[in-house]
Amino acid sequence: MCHRIVTYLAIFKPLGNNVYVINFPDVKGGITEGEGLRESMKMAADTLASRLYNKVELPKCSKESEIHLPDDGSFVAPVSADLTEASRDRINYKI
Repeated sequence: MCHRIVTYLAIFKPLGNNVYVINFPDVKGGITEGEGLRESMKMAADTLASRLYNKVELPKCSKESEIHLPDDGSFVAPVSADLTEASRDRINYKI
């Protein structure tokens, strides 16, 4: 079976106490948070999968040079998600 794996850039904004808010500028509603980078990356991948698993046409991916960061410690990182696996975990709901 072929898997649909996507990668989008995410903005990780530190809030303090090792908490991050993660935003996908190219994915409508693509926002989450996590504690620590490991959990934040997992939450980001799950959010990405949840937003895109049932989309026929995927949003265009920005280049890192096109993303403007505030001067608050935010950084950009690529996040990947397996949309095929995500579709198995969800029951045809639309976001």
